Amino acid sequence: MQDYNYMAGLVAVAETEPRAANRVELAEERDQYGLRIPRVVFGYSDTDHRLMEHARAFMGRMLEAAGGQEMWTNDDTSHILGTCRMGADPATSVTNADGRCWDIPNLWICDGSLFPTAGGVNPSLTIQALACRAGARIRALAARGEL
Repeated sequence: MQDYNYMAGLVAVAETEPRAANRVELAEERDQYGLRIPRVVFGYSDTDHRLMEHARAFMGRMLEAAGGQEMWTNDDTSHILGTCRMGADPATSVTNADGRCWDIPNLWICDGSLFPTAGGVNPSLTIQALACRAGARIRALAARGEL
């Protein structure tokens, strides 16, 4: 910790490819109520692995050029996104463009799970914008007596 003021770190901000193989499915295992529990299935593509290796190598060269020593890397850091993709077709998405679930009309989602994949920046402001849009849609529908 005595060297903390002399440390630096770099993090690649990138996204993984959207892949149909990445999904949430129901496992055979059941919870205490007899309901099947969810299982997240996720894997990186060959392109994802090449991107991560390129980013690690490039950032290492940058730190080395700045006089860096004793370098190490993390395997992964990411935002939790996906699993409730929004879209225009109930067959390929969980919610409509407003975050309203196709199958459960009184369920609205307004978090990072709406994203099909990560963008090149932190998702917080987009999540806030989606939440505001969902709130505005709910208010408008309620005012018309449609909820």
